[in-house]
Amino acid sequence: MRLVTFRDPHNATRVGRLDGDRVVELAATSMLDWLRGDGHEPTGRDHALADVALLAPVPVPPSVRDFFAYEGHVATGWRLRGGEIPEAWYAAPVFYFSNPASIQGPGQPVRRPQDSQRLDFELEIAAVIGEDGEIAGYTLFNDWSARDLQRTEMTVGLGPAKGKDFATSIGPWLATPDELTIEDGRIRLEASVSVNGQEVSRSDAGAMHWSWPQLVAHAARETVLRPGDILGSGTLHRGCLLELNAERAPEDVRWLEPGDEVTIAAPGLGALSAPIV
Repeated sequence: MRLVTFRDPHNATRVGRLDGDRVVELAATSMLDWLRGDGHEPTGRDHALADVALLAPVPVPPSVRDFFAYEGHVATGWRLRGGEIPEAWYAAPVFYFSNPASIQGPGQPVRRPQDSQRLDFELEIAAVIGEDGEIAGYTLFNDWSARDLQRTEMTVGLGPAKGKDFATSIGPWLATPDELTIEDGRIRLEASVSVNGQEVSRSDAGAMHWSWPQLVAHAARETVLRPGDILGSGTLHRGCLLELNAERAPEDVRWLEPGDEVTIAAPGLGALSAPIV
């Protein structure tokens, strides 16, 4: 099943199930209610997909944790800082808490932070928790990064904070696990990222060092996961400009600028685009 939060032709926010080019309206008043087990039955109304506006599947999640599960991405980051992956990274999956108030939906513009000149995308997949504390579905996830702000603030020993919390894009839909090929707790697909219509990277989503069940178990240690909590996978290998720029000659290094449009995409999860303003 592919689930969406959408704005109907009367400008009301609804929850629905995608059925081809139609959106079947469900009784749940919000995606959080659906994830709690309420309102799964159809209302009897449906809409043409072209007549509705898709929003973030979970517009205001209870929490957002973003992990660091791809060894290739982690290794590149440490190499650029002149170091090696710490032993602690192999001992347990690590994450940071992001900002639930900054969730963006499909097509929603992302504003480059005023003090940043090094805006970056992040190609990720996210899991959304259901009523049983397990994964109810997956979606595309782009936790935009202001690399210059992030680099400065993390010299203090905390963060990331303002380098990250200005925007996180998710969507366009929430795919239940039966929609995807999952083996050994890892989603088997290739995801891509394009800038202004040109593909700049493609990466194997199954190349996680830490599996999805391991991420869920670690997030749940000594706490309770609630319906709607979001767990990001961390950036796929070569899924950001930080990594791609490391492979380029200095004169070819680039960051995102106002006027650019970024699209991340994956089979079964759709395509998630955002213009930079």
